[in-house]
Amino acid sequence: MMTVIAVAFGAWLLWRYYRRQSPTSLVVFTPRKRWALTLAQPMVDATGMTGFFDPDTTHFMDQAKSTLRAPLLHQIGFRSNATDEEVREHLNNTLERQWFRVDLHGLNASDDPRAAMAFACVRSAFFVRCAILMGWIEVESGWRILLLNAQRAQDCFNDWEDFGKAFILGRSQWVAAFRADSLGQAFNEASLGRLLTPGSGAWAGVAWQGLPAFSPVVD
Repeated sequence: MMTVIAVAFGAWLLWRYYRRQSPTSLVVFTPRKRWALTLAQPMVDATGMTGFFDPDTTHFMDQAKSTLRAPLLHQIGFRSNATDEEVREHLNNTLERQWFRVDLHGLNASDDPRAAMAFACVRSAFFVRCAILMGWIEVESGWRILLLNAQRAQDCFNDWEDFGKAFILGRSQWVAAFRADSLGQAFNEASLGRLLTPGSGAWAGVAWQGLPAFSPVVD
């Protein structure tokens, strides 16, 4: 009896291992998709979120949904007491047509638009991935937005350092205007330095300009 249990348990462990290591799991996120998600690294670090970059993460657990729901709705200017169905209807009717306006439609006259763009790119990458995991938008639509957002970042900035410095200024001018800061903590030159540190920084080993982030032929 114990031998049968041991064999069964061993088979289960083997299944679990190959399920995690299966080719299907490993190719879900192409280099373009991973690049698009990497833009959100400052917000992922600030929230301590796990699974954001994991292709096996397909939805949030209830606790994460409860924690993130209000700030996510605030980012798109939607009321906090809306039902999930109302949010889905709103986003599926508007987000793919208007995503590029998020965080950019209400700039102050003194705001640097390029810095605002970097700030918007980071927040859009984080929001859209979260919206997918909340079940608010269709996966295909979400990835189209994520890849287009990544493409505008590539087109507007020279490299990760240029992007990061613009993000620092963009966040600073956002907070200075008394707008809610979903990052919730400082992001400065030291923070950027950690992301750019060779060997350990999340941005250090990722080429800024390789293949275009958005391609109509290959995702």
